[in-house]
Amino acid sequence: MSTLQLLIIGNGFDLHCGLKSSYKDFFRSAILNPIGGELALKRQKAQFIGFWENLLIKYYECNQYDNYSWCDIESIIKKTLEMIYVKSEHCEKGLWTYALYATENNIDLNNSELDFSIIEEYILECCLLKINEAHRRSSYDDRLNLLNKYLQSELKKLEKRFCKYLKNNIDNLNNESGFNEKYIVNAANLLAQITEFTEADFSDMDDIIDNHAKENELYEFYDLEERFETELSKDFNNLCYVNILSFNYTNLFDILNFESPCKYSNVHGKLCNNQCNGNCSSSNVIFGIDDSVIQSQGVDSDLRLFSKTYRKMLAFSDPINILPPKDKIIEIKFYGHSLSEADHSYFQSIFDYYDLYSNNNVSLIFYYSKGYENYDAVYKLINKYGKTLNNKDQGNNLLHKLLLENRLKIAIIHDQE
Repeated sequence: MSTLQLLIIGNGFDLHCGLKSSYKDFFRSAILNPIGGELALKRQKAQFIGFWENLLIKYYECNQYDNYSWCDIESIIKKTLEMIYVKSEHCEKGLWTYALYATENNIDLNNSELDFSIIEEYILECCLLKINEAHRRSSYDDRLNLLNKYLQSELKKLEKRFCKYLKNNIDNLNNESGFNEKYIVNAANLLAQITEFTEADFSDMDDIIDNHAKENELYEFYDLEERFETELSKDFNNLCYVNILSFNYTNLFDILNFESPCKYSNVHGKLCNNQCNGNCSSSNVIFGIDDSVIQSQGVDSDLRLFSKTYRKMLAFSDPINILPPKDKIIEIKFYGHSLSEADHSYFQSIFDYYDLYSNNNVSLIFYYSKGYENYDAVYKLINKYGKTLNNKDQGNNLLHKLLLENRLKIAIIHDQE
């Protein structure tokens, strides 16, 4: 029997396969391009986009228009929510508390003694002060509820825009026959290297289709789609030993257009299967903040409404138990994930489930592509997890133990020639 595998993939997987799925690509294409290049035009058309999109543009302007290193949408969401509810540069109790005070005391923002940043001014003027001024006679709780609903509603609009952007990009990969040839070939080769589900090395669609052709007497009577599904699925059947946990909003087998041969779960939702339009209501894409932020403020904090975990609980349920049985030999493999702290809570839960320190049947393999080495991220992840163990001595030597027992590897993915 083949070794069971849990494959954890991030956005690097889709990028490797040719899909422009980064926040940077989305921002440039879906937010900047439709608005135009001139600032005057941006401001003129700003009414047609939402609160979060305009906020991204403000950050873009503050970073001199050519620095996209900041363009992590979820980082900006976290920063903004903390400024509103917790603490900002100029308000110890957050901008919402200041907006309440300013409204009650008729303080004009332009005459405020506080020297607000461009970002703070935008949040106050375009959101917080507007809500307070429009609902002066409402109670504090009512105004807070209105604020929460407004920010959530605007966030859903941003998610729908991102969903539509990704689906358009997937459609753009299609050739005349309706296949995402580049994505399919790259995905098949990438999965083959990581999971070893096949020894085949595909250079194009013909390689995939012809791989088993000689075994099929009726092959010549099949149309292209039937040939593809028949031949590729034969190799992909070997993925039955692999469970895939995806941090992407895409589903690999939805793009490949055939039923998944393995357990597959999208952590933070996935693209809907409907044709996108402005009123799409079926997208499960979730943007949000990590629960660690909530825990630091208390579970009653309004921040909880914007946590990915909370929103996933409300939005949809995924009954799949994605974790392979803990009493088997398991390889946990990573590819294309930044291993950022925002997702450490997921990895900690997985490591706890398998008793990573003591269970010699469990090993970790971190894959990377050339130019995206992840040694530091792996080091930080394992050492941070070690600090959560009850036995501190074990936690301190966890990385050393994994290496000594050959249960931790970092391996490069070789690009197709």
